[in-house]
Amino acid sequence: MTGGILPSFADTPSSDIELATASPAVVRVSGDVIYYEGDFSEPSTKAFKAAISGIKRGQLTRLVISSGGGATGEGREIGSWVHDMSLIVEVEGICFSSCANYVFPAGSAKVIRKNAFVGWHGNERGFVNKAQHQGETIESLFRKSMPPELLKLSSEVADEKVSAAVDFFRKSIPEEAKFYAMLGLNDAFSMCAVGDAATAKYPNLNDKKGWGFTVDDMTRLGLKNITYQGYGAYETSPLFVKYLGLLSADDCLSLLK
Repeated sequence: MTGGILPSFADTPSSDIELATASPAVVRVSGDVIYYEGDFSEPSTKAFKAAISGIKRGQLTRLVISSGGGATGEGREIGSWVHDMSLIVEVEGICFSSCANYVFPAGSAKVIRKNAFVGWHGNERGFVNKAQHQGETIESLFRKSMPPELLKLSSEVADEKVSAAVDFFRKSIPEEAKFYAMLGLNDAFSMCAVGDAATAKYPNLNDKKGWGFTVDDMTRLGLKNITYQGYGAYETSPLFVKYLGLLSADDCLSLLK
């Protein structure tokens, strides 16, 4: 199942995120734990399905994941499976973008390991809202968001890729809404700070990859049963500070008014 691509860490040359951006992802089962390191993409989903072949509910207890994000449809597919299997999601390193949108919330409980972080940069609905708020069409916003290598293609090929992406999003947004309804969640945490209005109001978001919350504020936004295993406050951990701007739950909700 091909999904729309949300911003990820794929263009960040850093040892912090090397495993989280592997494509295809490295997926393996050991005992009652499934490990996932890499992006969300068709090749990664193929590796994931091979690893879980024959696995039944009750055989696994945890998903240990490090992912910089990627395809939205692929992320929801894994998130739905995690929910069906009632797994604990344990973040080792990074859970960003589609991982934070769809896999982290799906866990029956959530664990953030020492020096790990969970960060958001918008979901599908947030992308559409951004276009509306900026007075743009989805097509024009997609074109601006295209990776440099795609901009080098012929205009006909670029137009086809933009058209395919827009068609996917229009069909996929209802699927995203059903996914959050299945989890009993409002998607505010995953889309509230998309766009220039957010960075203008909260300058701490500038020059960051995305945003994050304290454990208490994630709980207020519906992401319950979270444990941080590091020392001190989660939001002062090195990679959180390096990559994320801190928002409160009130900040997030106010941006959606």
